Amino acid sequence: MKSEKQRLARNSQILAPILWASDCLDFGNFTLTSGKTSPYYVDLRLLPSYPILFDRAVQLAVDTLHESGVKFERICAVPTGGLPIGTLIANKTETPLIYVRKTGKEHGERQQIEGKLAPGDRVLVVDDLITTGGSILSAIQALRLSDVEVTDCLVLLDRTEGGKKNLREQGVELHKVSNIKPVVEELSALNQISPTMRDKVFEYLQKR
Repeated sequence: MKSEKQRLARNSQILAPILWASDCLDFGNFTLTSGKTSPYYVDLRLLPSYPILFDRAVQLAVDTLHESGVKFERICAVPTGGLPIGTLIANKTETPLIYVRKTGKEHGERQQIEGKLAPGDRVLVVDDLITTGGSILSAIQALRLSDVEVTDCLVLLDRTEGGKKNLREQGVELHKVSNIKPVVEELSALNQISPTMRDKVFEYLQKR
């Protein structure tokens, strides 16, 4: 059985060219929502605009689930980035899909969770990427109020800025296709980014 480091390195060899070809990764100087600056920017919402590449990336996520052996009866996608990914994973694994609104609807039954859910269901939470895990934790909180079991989460990419630790503190294990560092390493090996930019990203990640 491969170690997690070996698995992430293998996945990055496939995922890095996909993200590059779909313009999901950019390098330079960017201001994040938090106000902090970053030498790279990730926008996985562009990925579904490239159907073949999108399918390959999501298949990596499905393979990651199979290798982890995680059990689940429902997939909960985190809007908005996690919805297309969660939908395709649900289709590939023939699993019912639900999603959690940021707030409950102001009409009808005013539910926050959309889709069929029953107390005791084992729910896998799916998002596109994770930084600190705030949006994922909000979804988990809403799900647990419905008396379901949430112990696992899946993302395509981990920015490795505390999300895994924050989830684990809430009893949730993070599964990911890859971390950002091996993806950047692969892009450097493919001469898509310069060694200088690679080192700049590594220095940034080391401080997280």
